[in-house]
Amino acid sequence: MTERCSSFTDEPLPGTATTETGWLCIENESGWGRDPFSGEAFVPAVGAAIERFAAERDLRVLLIRRPGRLPAPGRLRVFVADSVPGATSLRMFTVTDHAEIPALPVDEPAAGEPAEPIALVCTNGKRDVCCAVLGRPIAATLAARYPEPVVWECSHTGGHRFAPVLIVLPSGYTYGRVSDPQAQEALDAARAGVVSTAGLRGRSSIPPAEQAAEVAVRELLGPVGPDVLRTASDGAGAVTVRHEDGRVWTTTATAEELPPRMMSCGKKPSSARAWRISDLKADGN
Repeated sequence: MTERCSSFTDEPLPGTATTETGWLCIENESGWGRDPFSGEAFVPAVGAAIERFAAERDLRVLLIRRPGRLPAPGRLRVFVADSVPGATSLRMFTVTDHAEIPALPVDEPAAGEPAEPIALVCTNGKRDVCCAVLGRPIAATLAARYPEPVVWECSHTGGHRFAPVLIVLPSGYTYGRVSDPQAQEALDAARAGVVSTAGLRGRSSIPPAEQAAEVAVRELLGPVGPDVLRTASDGAGAVTVRHEDGRVWTTTATAEELPPRMMSCGKKPSSARAWRISDLKADGN
């Protein structure tokens, strides 16, 4: 049996979420390539215009599609998410052609339709087979449970060795190696306004060391809201996590080298790092 990158399960999840603060999620049923602007997703001129549009606004582009369902004729959904702590938002726009996207008034805060949290499951087999093989069953199970347009398959998000990978927007909380129950728990929690910690890799809008520290504190607290905790670090490993009620935790986040492993299917093994949390203390202890 061919070994896959997701076979290596000794790498800790906390601190591994892709670092992004904004997202542009585009419904697209065309043939996906390794990234949103390869393959058959867009004609070249439209793809180039969308790429510029997103780059000017610091938005990460993801292609999305409903598991097992085709879009309604003349309707393509576009989600714009802001994952900055304290300022999260998710808006949905509808277009009839991808060429309309660069003209969307995304810079106007009131533009678009406010949307409930959505779940994105990476299924991009052109980038890594683990995402397709492991992600599609998770996406299908979630899609059968939740109403449209809550659950989507998506293009490469980063960290396919942690497949199945799930991102909840607008918060940007990212999960890895999720089972069906864990994926449902993550989405149920988001819809209830809290964060599940089962399989949690971290929040995309904060740096890796802060992600790992925040996950550690969340595991102590249980389900609380996305913006209940704020993080800060000194850049040298010391991380502070503050609760909105005034409680404070301090800790040290250290990046440790792991034995080489496949970072992607078919690639030669390379080094990886894990974030270790030590000396986690509540303020005053």
